Amino acid sequence: MNNPVKLFVVEGEDRDCRFVQEMTQCFFATGKYQAKVINLPASQNIYMLYQLLQDDDFETDIVELLRDNVKTAGKILEGITRQDIDEVYLFFDYDIHQNNLPRVTTQTADEILESMIKTFDNETDNGKLYISYPMVEALYDYKTSMCESYSGCYVPIESLSDYKTIVGEGNPNANVRFEIEEWKEVISIFILRVQCLFDLDEVSFYTYRKLIFPESINKKETSLKNEYGKVFVLSALPEFILDYFRENFWNSMVKRKRKAFDDCPKKA
Repeated sequence: MNNPVKLFVVEGEDRDCRFVQEMTQCFFATGKYQAKVINLPASQNIYMLYQLLQDDDFETDIVELLRDNVKTAGKILEGITRQDIDEVYLFFDYDIHQNNLPRVTTQTADEILESMIKTFDNETDNGKLYISYPMVEALYDYKTSMCESYSGCYVPIESLSDYKTIVGEGNPNANVRFEIEEWKEVISIFILRVQCLFDLDEVSFYTYRKLIFPESINKKETSLKNEYGKVFVLSALPEFILDYFRENFWNSMVKRKRKAFDDCPKKA
């Protein structure tokens, strides 16, 4: 192939694919960032993916692993070799309520996720992993112009299995098509939420690059789960976008600098 391919591996076939498709159409289909993008649903969660890797002693190329184990991958990746793909990104849910751990392991769910984030930390090598907390629906879990989530900023562990229902009921954003203005909104809100999660007075481009990345976010989330039994709602897609593009993009997209909320749980 003449043009390098960017492979986006998502967990499910429904909203996961739709959100990533809308994101790539908005940011990779026009202008100087045009790229050939392949959107591949893995149809399995992070622990199942880990099991496949563990079975092969983590020596299998992720692209070939997916080709061999995902029914639709053969057709989607037809005619494409690993050498054609210059960047691999994986988007999965925290989804710890499923807790379907590998058949043989001494690791906890949190330890497996930490291991996966460390293994998949480079998009040009193994691939780069991004996690949505608690799941992909966090993208539309927001109140316009606010830093708080529609469902509440935190989801108790015991309510994770009900999150899709909770965040969808009456939420005006649940069926919105994400175009440039919607992405500006969720990116700005993501920064305000990161500011809250990391207890920062302000988040600049340089602060973000220094402090905010998949591993540091996961440590904060794991600490919240272990200490308080809850997860802080945070989408992986704005995180990826801000990681991918440079400072001039940040300046054009991040519009809100001050927190705004109806009922901040930190102020209760």
